[in-house]
Amino acid sequence: MSSVAVIANTQKITKKNARTLRRSLAAAGLGDVCWMEVEKGSDAKRAAAKAVKHGAQTIVVCGGDGSVRSAAEAVVDTSASLAVVPSGTANLFATGLHLPTDIQEIVDLINSGDRRSIDSAVCNGRTFNVMAGSGFDVGMLAQAEDDKEKLGTLAYVRAGVDQVRHRKLFDARVTIDDEVFYEGEASCVLVGKLGSLKGGIKTFPDATPTDGLLHVAVVTAAGMREWASLMVSAVFRKQQSSNHAEIGSGTAISVSFDRKRRFELDGGVKGRAKKLEFEVNPRSLILCAPAT
Repeated sequence: MSSVAVIANTQKITKKNARTLRRSLAAAGLGDVCWMEVEKGSDAKRAAAKAVKHGAQTIVVCGGDGSVRSAAEAVVDTSASLAVVPSGTANLFATGLHLPTDIQEIVDLINSGDRRSIDSAVCNGRTFNVMAGSGFDVGMLAQAEDDKEKLGTLAYVRAGVDQVRHRKLFDARVTIDDEVFYEGEASCVLVGKLGSLKGGIKTFPDATPTDGLLHVAVVTAAGMREWASLMVSAVFRKQQSSNHAEIGSGTAISVSFDRKRRFELDGGVKGRAKKLEFEVNPRSLILCAPAT
């Protein structure tokens, strides 16, 4: 197998961009590429595992955060590196790490040999790179799923407003490194490895890709007024002083709920669980990115 393998989610990358990527790789002397197409983000793990097994040293993922998360599960703790052609709606992984979005720049980066190792995270045995959670975020993601291809970011905004109006509080218990951090009612529990969201909003202002930590936010906001107050605090990066959020960090985080609840990893709803166990995996993912 070629040293470069491309995993293209055909539901995400356009035919035009796929052609551009093929031409750019060929022009860079990387024409002998193993090109694998998948129709679902979850299929990227199997494709990436196959590529790594057969000796690919660079795995290029063309898709959204779900495709990137899935492929990363097969790339973490290996000598292979991950490159990303952002092709989804949110692209939080690429945005949070300031990765290039122009295809020619991405190919130049792959060819340059520039690499850096970053942390990944694990939730109940499954790798994620950006953020995981339960509550408000899951409701918003699930509600926006049918409209996000047509409406893009607007689908999340519309779903978010609806969730703010109707989201009920639930009981949660959070421990950080075996110490009780929070116990009570919450509207959302987020555990993150990267701090940035769309529009430059910092969910976790102190988070870095290599700090060896997980960051947790327990949100207690209910109703439009409290959520608006929290969002204003987030815009000014003062959410740690908000009355509607508790923020902490550690290497291992456990979240228990009053009953089985839906949870999400990197923007994809993954099922239901009564307990979520999180661990950080320091510098486990090699990324095609300039060393910093």
